[in-house]
Amino acid sequence: MSPYTRKRVLAKTFAWRIIATLTGAAIAAILTGEIETAGWFILLEFPLKMGFYYIHERAWEKVKWGNNTNAVEG
Repeated sequence: MSPYTRKRVLAKTFAWRIIATLTGAAIAAILTGEIETAGWFILLEFPLKMGFYYIHERAWEKVKWGNNTNAVEG
């Protein structure tokens, strides 16, 4: 069982998506010179990648490899 709640994972997902989406939109605007392109980037990229990241985080919670939460200290 994961030490993190789904709400925590969702909050982390949302916060990271804001940072990453704004970075990507800035790059799109710089490369194309069009604010409209950056806006479309935000509208499409934000929900798609947020969903994929959330699924990715939840899947990794099921992986036991490298998880020291049950390790005995000594």
